[in-house]
Amino acid sequence: MIDENSTFGGFLTEIGEAKQSNANALEIPWKLTHMLLGDANGTDPVPQHDQTQLIHQVHRAAINQLFVDPNNPAILIAEIVLPPNVGGWWIRELGIEDEDGDFVAVANCAPSYKPLLAQGSGRNQVVRMHLILSNTANVELKIDPSVVLATRKYADDGDHATAQGAAEALQQHAESRDHPLATADDRGMVIKASQPEVDAGNDDGKFVTAKKLKNWAANWVKQATETVAGMLKVATQEQVDTGEDDATAVTPKKLRWGFNVHYGYNGYVEFPSWMGGLIIQWIRADFSGNITYTLPTTFPNALWGGASSDHGSPERIATFSAETNGPVTTVELATDAPESSVHPSYFLFIGH
Repeated sequence: MIDENSTFGGFLTEIGEAKQSNANALEIPWKLTHMLLGDANGTDPVPQHDQTQLIHQVHRAAINQLFVDPNNPAILIAEIVLPPNVGGWWIRELGIEDEDGDFVAVANCAPSYKPLLAQGSGRNQVVRMHLILSNTANVELKIDPSVVLATRKYADDGDHATAQGAAEALQQHAESRDHPLATADDRGMVIKASQPEVDAGNDDGKFVTAKKLKNWAANWVKQATETVAGMLKVATQEQVDTGEDDATAVTPKKLRWGFNVHYGYNGYVEFPSWMGGLIIQWIRADFSGNITYTLPTTFPNALWGGASSDHGSPERIATFSAETNGPVTTVELATDAPESSVHPSYFLFIGH
Protein backbone atom coordinates (compact mmCIF):
# COMPACT_ATOMS: atom_id res chain seq x y z
CA MET A 1 0.00 0.00 0.00
CA ILE A 2 1.27 3.44 -0.92
CA ASP A 3 2.06 5.66 2.08
CA GLU A 4 4.57 8.27 3.27
CA ASN A 5 7.30 5.65 3.38
CA SER A 6 6.88 4.56 -0.23
CA THR A 7 9.71 5.30 -2.65
CA PHE A 8 9.53 5.81 -6.41
CA GLY A 9 12.05 5.79 -9.19
CA GLY A 10 13.31 4.10 -12.32
CA PHE A 11 16.34 2.64 -14.04
CA LEU A 12 17.43 0.82 -17.17
CA THR A 13 16.36 -2.75 -17.66
CA GLU A 14 18.92 -5.41 -18.48
CA ILE A 15 18.19 -4.85 -22.17
CA GLY A 16 18.59 -1.10 -21.70
CA GLU A 17 21.90 -1.43 -19.86
CA ALA A 18 23.28 -3.62 -22.64
CA LYS A 19 22.18 -1.19 -25.31
CA GLN A 20 23.65 1.80 -23.50
CA SER A 21 26.98 -0.01 -22.99
CA ASN A 22 27.07 -0.84 -26.68
CA ALA A 23 26.30 2.78 -27.66
CA ASN A 24 29.02 4.11 -25.35
CA ALA A 25 31.61 1.62 -26.57
CA LEU A 26 30.96 2.27 -30.26
CA GLU A 27 30.15 5.97 -29.74
CA ILE A 28 26.94 5.64 -31.73
CA PRO A 29 23.59 7.28 -30.90
CA TRP A 30 20.98 5.34 -28.98
CA LYS A 31 17.53 6.66 -29.82
CA LEU A 32 14.59 6.52 -27.42
CA THR A 33 11.13 6.95 -28.96
CA HIS A 34 8.15 6.15 -26.70
CA MET A 35 6.96 6.18 -23.09
CA LEU A 36 4.63 3.45 -21.83
CA LEU A 37 2.06 3.97 -19.06
CA GLY A 38 0.45 1.24 -16.97
CA ASP A 39 -1.90 0.78 -14.04
CA ALA A 40 -0.18 -2.42 -12.76
CA ASN A 41 -3.63 -4.00 -12.46
CA GLY A 42 -4.25 -1.89 -9.35
CA THR A 43 -1.15 -3.16 -7.49
CA ASP A 44 1.82 -1.19 -6.15
CA PRO A 45 4.54 -2.17 -8.63
CA VAL A 46 8.23 -2.55 -7.82
CA PRO A 47 10.49 -2.14 -10.90
CA GLN A 48 12.74 -5.06 -11.82
CA HIS A 49 15.90 -5.04 -13.92
CA ASP A 50 14.83 -8.09 -15.88
CA GLN A 51 11.42 -6.67 -16.86
CA THR A 52 10.57 -6.81 -20.57
CA GLN A 53 7.16 -5.11 -20.33
CA LEU A 54 4.84 -3.32 -17.93
CA ILE A 55 2.54 -5.34 -15.69
CA HIS A 56 -0.51 -3.86 -17.45
CA GLN A 57 0.03 -1.26 -20.13
CA VAL A 58 -2.80 1.30 -20.69
CA HIS A 59 -1.18 3.87 -23.00
CA ARG A 60 1.79 4.40 -25.34
CA ALA A 61 2.89 7.87 -26.48
CA ALA A 62 5.79 9.39 -28.41
CA ILE A 63 8.33 11.18 -26.24
CA ASN A 64 8.14 14.89 -26.90
CA GLN A 65 11.24 15.94 -24.94
CA LEU A 66 14.39 14.19 -23.73
CA PHE A 67 16.97 16.15 -21.77
CA VAL A 68 19.66 15.89 -19.12
CA ASP A 69 18.70 17.08 -15.66
CA PRO A 70 20.36 20.52 -15.30
CA ASN A 71 21.11 19.71 -11.62
CA ASN A 72 22.49 16.20 -12.20
CA PRO A 73 24.23 15.25 -15.47
CA ALA A 74 23.77 11.53 -14.68
CA ILE A 75 19.97 11.78 -14.81
CA LEU A 76 18.08 11.74 -18.11
CA ILE A 77 14.50 13.04 -18.14
CA ALA A 78 11.92 11.81 -20.66
CA GLU A 79 8.65 13.71 -21.01
CA ILE A 80 5.26 13.20 -22.66
CA VAL A 81 2.10 15.32 -22.66
CA LEU A 82 -1.33 13.70 -22.27
CA PRO A 83 -4.13 15.77 -23.87
CA PRO A 84 -7.61 16.08 -22.28
CA ASN A 85 -9.15 13.47 -24.61
CA VAL A 86 -6.77 10.73 -23.41
CA GLY A 87 -7.33 8.92 -20.12
CA GLY A 88 -9.83 6.93 -18.10
CA TRP A 89 -7.15 4.95 -16.22
CA TRP A 90 -4.62 5.09 -13.36
CA ILE A 91 -0.90 5.64 -13.86
CA ARG A 92 1.27 3.54 -11.51
CA GLU A 93 4.10 2.29 -13.71
CA LEU A 94 6.21 3.75 -16.53
CA GLY A 95 8.41 2.32 -19.25
CA ILE A 96 10.61 3.48 -22.15
CA GLU A 97 10.95 1.98 -25.62
CA ASP A 98 13.77 2.64 -28.07
CA GLU A 99 13.60 2.81 -31.86
CA ASP A 100 13.86 -1.01 -32.06
CA GLY A 101 10.77 -1.44 -29.86
CA ASP A 102 12.81 -2.85 -26.94
CA PHE A 103 11.70 -2.26 -23.35
CA VAL A 104 14.80 -0.44 -22.05
CA ALA A 105 13.70 1.37 -18.86
CA VAL A 106 11.12 0.91 -16.13
CA ALA A 107 9.87 2.99 -13.19
CA ASN A 108 7.07 3.24 -10.66
CA CYS A 109 5.28 6.41 -9.60
CA ALA A 110 2.72 7.68 -7.16
CA PRO A 111 -0.72 6.63 -8.41
CA SER A 112 -2.38 9.31 -10.54
CA TYR A 113 -5.76 9.08 -12.23
CA LYS A 114 -6.05 10.64 -15.71
CA PRO A 115 -9.73 11.56 -16.28
CA LEU A 116 -11.57 11.88 -19.60
CA LEU A 117 -13.62 14.91 -20.63
CA ALA A 118 -16.72 12.69 -20.73
CA GLN A 119 -16.31 12.22 -16.97
CA GLY A 120 -16.78 15.96 -16.44
CA SER A 121 -13.12 16.74 -15.83
CA GLY A 122 -10.21 17.06 -18.23
CA ARG A 123 -6.67 18.39 -18.26
CA ASN A 124 -3.37 18.34 -20.06
CA GLN A 125 -1.06 16.20 -17.95
CA VAL A 126 2.73 16.14 -18.22
CA VAL A 127 4.42 12.86 -17.29
CA ARG A 128 8.17 12.83 -16.71
CA MET A 129 10.36 9.80 -16.11
CA HIS A 130 13.82 10.22 -14.51
CA LEU A 131 16.47 7.68 -15.46
CA ILE A 132 19.85 7.31 -13.78
CA LEU A 133 22.47 6.58 -16.44
CA SER A 134 26.22 6.16 -16.32
CA ASN A 135 26.62 8.24 -19.48
CA THR A 136 23.96 10.36 -21.20
CA ALA A 137 26.13 11.59 -24.08
CA ASN A 138 25.02 9.02 -26.67
CA VAL A 139 21.32 8.94 -25.78
CA GLU A 140 19.15 10.78 -28.30
CA LEU A 141 15.46 11.39 -28.89
CA LYS A 142 13.94 10.08 -32.11
CA ILE A 143 10.77 12.13 -32.63
CA ASP A 144 7.79 12.21 -34.97
CA PRO A 145 6.64 15.89 -34.85
CA SER A 146 3.18 15.01 -36.16
CA VAL A 147 2.25 13.07 -33.00
CA VAL A 148 4.13 15.00 -30.28
CA LEU A 149 2.65 17.62 -27.97
CA ALA A 150 4.72 20.34 -26.32
CA THR A 151 3.97 21.84 -22.93
CA ARG A 152 3.00 25.50 -22.73
CA LYS A 153 6.11 26.19 -20.65
CA TYR A 154 8.31 24.51 -23.27
CA ALA A 155 6.88 26.75 -25.99
CA ASP A 156 6.92 29.91 -23.87
CA ASP A 157 10.45 29.47 -22.48
CA GLY A 158 12.10 28.82 -25.82
CA ASP A 159 15.29 27.87 -23.97
CA HIS A 160 15.72 24.44 -25.55
CA ALA A 161 18.47 23.69 -28.04
CA THR A 162 16.29 23.94 -31.15
CA ALA A 163 14.97 27.38 -30.27
CA GLN A 164 18.41 28.61 -29.27
CA GLY A 165 19.94 27.27 -32.46
CA ALA A 166 17.24 28.85 -34.61
CA ALA A 167 17.61 32.18 -32.83
CA GLU A 168 21.38 32.12 -33.25
CA ALA A 169 21.09 31.21 -36.93
CA LEU A 170 18.62 34.00 -37.57
CA GLN A 171 20.83 36.49 -35.74
CA GLN A 172 23.87 35.42 -37.75
CA HIS A 173 21.88 35.63 -40.96
CA ALA A 174 20.63 39.13 -40.12
CA GLU A 175 24.12 40.37 -39.30
CA SER A 176 25.74 38.77 -42.35
CA ARG A 177 26.25 40.77 -45.54
CA ASP A 178 26.74 37.66 -47.66
CA HIS A 179 23.24 37.49 -49.17
CA PRO A 180 22.47 36.83 -52.87
CA LEU A 181 20.96 39.80 -54.65
CA ALA A 182 17.63 39.56 -56.44
CA THR A 183 17.61 39.24 -60.22
CA ALA A 184 14.94 39.22 -62.89
CA ASP A 185 14.60 35.45 -62.41
CA ASP A 186 15.52 34.79 -58.75
CA ARG A 187 14.41 36.17 -55.41
CA GLY A 188 17.00 37.69 -53.12
CA MET A 189 18.08 40.78 -51.27
CA VAL A 190 17.60 44.20 -52.83
CA ILE A 191 19.47 47.49 -52.41
CA LYS A 192 17.71 50.85 -52.47
CA ALA A 193 18.93 53.28 -55.11
CA SER A 194 20.01 56.78 -54.09
CA GLN A 195 18.44 59.87 -55.69
CA PRO A 196 21.52 60.53 -57.90
CA GLU A 197 21.39 56.90 -59.08
CA VAL A 198 17.70 57.21 -59.93
CA ASP A 199 18.35 60.47 -61.79
CA ALA A 200 21.23 58.90 -63.75
CA GLY A 201 19.19 55.82 -64.69
CA ASN A 202 22.22 53.59 -65.28
CA ASP A 203 21.99 51.01 -62.44
CA ASP A 204 19.76 47.99 -63.17
CA GLY A 205 20.46 46.19 -59.87
CA LYS A 206 18.75 48.47 -57.34
CA PHE A 207 15.11 49.24 -56.64
CA VAL A 208 13.49 52.67 -56.87
CA THR A 209 11.17 54.00 -54.16
CA ALA A 210 8.01 55.92 -54.99
CA LYS A 211 9.37 59.10 -53.44
CA LYS A 212 12.58 59.08 -55.49
CA LEU A 213 10.63 58.32 -58.64
CA LYS A 214 8.37 61.31 -57.94
CA ASN A 215 11.41 63.53 -57.37
CA TRP A 216 12.92 62.34 -60.65
CA ALA A 217 9.68 63.06 -62.50
CA ALA A 218 9.42 66.54 -61.01
CA ASN A 219 12.98 67.39 -62.04
CA TRP A 220 13.19 65.71 -65.42
CA VAL A 221 9.69 65.44 -66.87
CA LYS A 222 9.00 69.02 -67.94
CA GLN A 223 6.38 70.64 -70.12
CA ALA A 224 7.65 70.91 -73.68
CA THR A 225 7.93 74.35 -75.27
CA GLU A 226 9.37 75.73 -78.50
CA THR A 227 12.84 75.66 -76.89
CA VAL A 228 12.62 72.89 -74.22
CA ALA A 229 12.14 69.18 -74.92
CA GLY A 230 9.67 67.60 -72.54
CA MET A 231 6.21 66.10 -72.12
CA LEU A 232 3.12 67.16 -74.04
CA LYS A 233 -0.52 66.46 -73.35
CA VAL A 234 -2.75 65.41 -76.23
CA ALA A 235 -5.29 68.04 -77.14
CA THR A 236 -9.00 67.32 -77.06
CA GLN A 237 -11.10 67.67 -80.19
CA GLU A 238 -12.64 70.81 -78.70
CA GLN A 239 -9.18 72.33 -78.19
CA VAL A 240 -8.24 71.51 -81.79
CA ASP A 241 -11.47 73.03 -83.10
CA THR A 242 -11.07 76.16 -80.97
CA GLY A 243 -7.43 76.58 -81.98
CA GLU A 244 -6.48 78.68 -78.95
CA ASP A 245 -4.36 76.24 -76.88
CA ASP A 246 -0.62 76.33 -77.61
CA ALA A 247 0.58 73.79 -75.00
CA THR A 248 -0.98 70.54 -76.25
CA ALA A 249 -0.27 68.21 -79.18
CA VAL A 250 -2.63 67.57 -82.12
CA THR A 251 -2.90 63.96 -83.30
CA PRO A 252 -3.45 63.05 -86.99
CA LYS A 253 -6.93 61.74 -86.20
CA LYS A 254 -8.06 64.98 -84.60
CA LEU A 255 -6.38 66.99 -87.35
CA ARG A 256 -8.28 64.98 -89.96
CA TRP A 257 -11.57 65.07 -88.09
CA GLY A 258 -14.27 67.07 -89.89
CA PHE A 259 -12.57 66.97 -93.31
CA ASN A 260 -14.78 65.06 -95.76
CA VAL A 261 -14.51 64.59 -99.51
CA HIS A 262 -16.81 62.94 -102.01
CA TYR A 263 -15.75 62.76 -105.67
CA GLY A 264 -17.92 62.26 -108.76
CA TYR A 265 -20.32 64.21 -110.98
CA ASN A 266 -22.05 65.12 -107.74
CA GLY A 267 -19.66 65.73 -104.87
CA TYR A 268 -18.29 68.04 -102.25
CA VAL A 269 -15.32 69.08 -100.14
CA GLU A 270 -16.09 69.77 -96.48
CA PHE A 271 -13.37 71.47 -94.44
CA PRO A 272 -13.15 71.04 -90.63
CA SER A 273 -14.44 73.73 -88.33
CA TRP A 274 -10.92 74.83 -87.31
CA MET A 275 -10.40 75.71 -91.00
CA GLY A 276 -13.57 77.76 -91.10
CA GLY A 277 -16.01 74.93 -91.88
CA LEU A 278 -16.08 75.86 -95.61
CA ILE A 279 -18.15 73.55 -97.87
CA ILE A 280 -17.85 73.43 -101.65
CA GLN A 281 -20.39 71.34 -103.60
CA TRP A 282 -20.92 70.58 -107.28
CA ILE A 283 -23.68 68.79 -109.14
CA ARG A 284 -24.62 67.71 -112.68
CA ALA A 285 -28.34 67.73 -113.44
CA ASP A 286 -30.00 66.48 -116.68
CA PHE A 287 -33.34 68.26 -116.86
CA SER A 288 -35.49 70.84 -118.60
CA GLY A 289 -37.78 73.37 -117.05
CA ASN A 290 -37.78 73.71 -113.26
CA ILE A 291 -36.87 71.03 -110.68
CA THR A 292 -36.02 70.75 -106.98
CA TYR A 293 -32.64 69.08 -106.50
CA THR A 294 -31.23 67.53 -103.30
CA LEU A 295 -27.65 68.54 -102.61
CA PRO A 296 -24.95 65.86 -101.99
CA THR A 297 -24.53 67.19 -98.44
CA THR A 298 -26.19 69.78 -96.26
CA PHE A 299 -25.01 73.33 -95.70
CA PRO A 300 -25.59 73.40 -91.93
CA ASN A 301 -25.23 77.19 -91.54
CA ALA A 302 -25.67 79.03 -94.84
CA LEU A 303 -25.46 78.84 -98.62
CA TRP A 304 -23.42 81.84 -99.71
CA GLY A 305 -23.69 81.53 -103.49
CA GLY A 306 -22.78 79.57 -106.59
CA ALA A 307 -22.35 79.39 -110.34
CA SER A 308 -24.02 77.44 -113.19
CA SER A 309 -23.31 76.35 -116.74
CA ASP A 310 -25.45 74.69 -119.43
CA HIS A 311 -23.39 72.08 -121.18
CA GLY A 312 -25.68 71.66 -124.17
CA SER A 313 -25.48 75.11 -125.76
CA PRO A 314 -23.98 78.48 -125.00
CA GLU A 315 -27.36 80.01 -125.73
CA ARG A 316 -29.03 78.00 -123.02
CA ILE A 317 -29.31 79.48 -119.55
CA ALA A 318 -29.29 77.42 -116.30
CA THR A 319 -30.09 79.14 -113.02
CA PHE A 320 -30.67 78.19 -109.37
CA SER A 321 -32.25 79.62 -106.28
CA ALA A 322 -32.28 78.52 -102.62
CA GLU A 323 -32.66 79.65 -99.05
CA THR A 324 -29.47 81.32 -97.91
CA ASN A 325 -29.80 80.46 -94.20
CA GLY A 326 -29.03 76.90 -93.11
CA PRO A 327 -29.64 74.20 -92.94
CA VAL A 328 -29.89 74.08 -96.75
CA THR A 329 -30.47 70.62 -98.25
CA THR A 330 -32.13 71.43 -101.66
CA VAL A 331 -31.91 73.99 -104.42
CA GLU A 332 -34.35 75.05 -107.17
CA LEU A 333 -32.90 74.59 -110.64
CA ALA A 334 -34.22 76.14 -113.87
CA THR A 335 -33.28 76.06 -117.58
CA ASP A 336 -34.86 77.45 -120.75
CA ALA A 337 -34.13 74.25 -122.68
CA PRO A 338 -37.27 72.71 -124.19
CA GLU A 339 -38.38 69.30 -123.00
CA SER A 340 -37.43 67.79 -126.38
CA SER A 341 -33.77 68.85 -125.95
CA VAL A 342 -32.65 67.96 -122.42
CA HIS A 343 -29.00 68.75 -121.78
CA PRO A 344 -26.81 68.36 -118.65
CA SER A 345 -26.26 71.47 -116.57
CA TYR A 346 -23.49 72.00 -113.99
CA PHE A 347 -23.73 73.92 -110.71
CA LEU A 348 -21.16 74.96 -108.08
CA PHE A 349 -22.19 76.04 -104.56
CA ILE A 350 -20.20 77.54 -101.69
CA GLY A 351 -21.35 77.78 -98.07
CA HIS A 352 -20.59 76.49 -94.59
